[in-house]
Amino acid sequence: MEHAKAFEAKFKGKVATIEPKAFAAMMRELEDYEKSSAKPEVYAYMLHSENTQDHAAGRLLARVREAGAERSSHMVFFVLELAQITDEHAAKLYADPEAAAYRHTVEEARKYRPHQLSEPEERVLTDFSPVGNASWVRLFEELCARIRVDVDGRDLALDEALTLLREPDREVRRQASGAVTEALRGDLRTRGYIFNVILQEKAIDDRLRHFPTWISSRNLANETSDQAVQALVDAVTSRYDMCIRYYRVKRKLLDVGELHEWDRYAPIRDTTRDLTWEEAKELVLGSYYRFSKRAGSLIEEFFKNSWIDAPVVPGKHGGAYCMGVTPDHHPYVLLNFTGKLRDALVMAHELGHGLHDRLAAKQNVFDYHPPLTLAETASVFGEALTFDRIMSEEKDPKVRLSLLCGQVEDAFATVFRQVAFNRYEDATHNARRTEGELSVEQLGDIFQDKLQAMFGDALTLTDEHKVWWSYVGHFLHTPGYVYAYAFGNLLALSVYHRYLERGPEFVDDYLDFLAAGGSTKP
Repeated sequence: MEHAKAFEAKFKGKVATIEPKAFAAMMRELEDYEKSSAKPEVYAYMLHSENTQDHAAGRLLARVREAGAERSSHMVFFVLELAQITDEHAAKLYADPEAAAYRHTVEEARKYRPHQLSEPEERVLTDFSPVGNASWVRLFEELCARIRVDVDGRDLALDEALTLLREPDREVRRQASGAVTEALRGDLRTRGYIFNVILQEKAIDDRLRHFPTWISSRNLANETSDQAVQALVDAVTSRYDMCIRYYRVKRKLLDVGELHEWDRYAPIRDTTRDLTWEEAKELVLGSYYRFSKRAGSLIEEFFKNSWIDAPVVPGKHGGAYCMGVTPDHHPYVLLNFTGKLRDALVMAHELGHGLHDRLAAKQNVFDYHPPLTLAETASVFGEALTFDRIMSEEKDPKVRLSLLCGQVEDAFATVFRQVAFNRYEDATHNARRTEGELSVEQLGDIFQDKLQAMFGDALTLTDEHKVWWSYVGHFLHTPGYVYAYAFGNLLALSVYHRYLERGPEFVDDYLDFLAAGGSTKP
């Protein structure tokens, strides 16, 4: 807190016109502040992820966020003044080598000038932030983390139950799907209310900041345009026929009359392969080492130094994530490892993020993280490396067909499904702004409509599927996020194709690309 107050007293009223050498010194001082202030919140968030039902961990997270908001209130002036730097003064800064190191930060800040409020208004919003979006998201995550699914007498976490949708036995998949639906109905109206609050909060913020659409602020943060994102959406939705044709073929391969949601990821053949932790580790680590000794050694540090939290335990944050902290501190990975082959690919995905973070550690703290449009490149690339190793070692043509079908379905889930999610977000944000609060029935109907579109007549989503929107955290904690998965997947696959074309000479260029972090515009 004292650091923030001292920084404010020292630089307030000077940022927009400060001389280059002094500007560079100011930014270095701010870097030190950002590094020291980020670590407590990351620690508290990850501690809470270990057990979202632990009141002490939740209390610590709340305290850290409240203290962070108080500190940030004293830094509002900096963001506002940085955006006011003129073209002439910016050119002067860029001409100085030390100041030019922060060019990307300045350019990004200046883009927000039309969307900023006055300093008193910004400070009020900052002061209220601990009891705003973050609090509602925390409640949503805690509700999701305590969901238990009863599958044929087995008490499972949501992630464990969802893995059963990849089982070869159709009846097991159907039972698991129905059990997930039943579990999601608990607290459904509470989660629906939380979603409505966040939708309205976003609408208010967009109105105050003069963003033309609900997704414009996300696009600005992603360093892309509304037009570019719409082009992506149009390109993907115009090729839903690929997904539809595939599932028509899958229906024949499975020899069933009609496919439903529990058949989306059904294996073509019974090629169930369970992996121990050590087997999954060897598979993933070996895949990265085959690509690059440097990449492999950086990935190996995660295992050697226990930077991975993998067990499935009650109350733990669902899914998986990689937490990049600051350039001077290593990242962490959270998994929910159930011993399936798919878990190894998730491990490869998250460690791809970890590799990205480790390589970008040479960047300043402002350029450390890439925008979301690039953030999925390394993760999907890592999955591709691991999958290719699996395929190179598998000789049975029936198993290879099943593995390839699984990979196609994963690509569909990342590209078509995430864009369908984007269409759901688009519809819900716009409906909330024009119609008012949306019932859980409306939220479910919209979800069903947007998701069914990608399957056409090839696969029918039953009414039970209508509640499945209610565990997708991205809709709440980062509105507009999901299209980045499609963007990143398509980009990563094109980058991977380039690697297959160029071979070993491509490796250094790729690692240099990751090392750039968020220092340049995509």
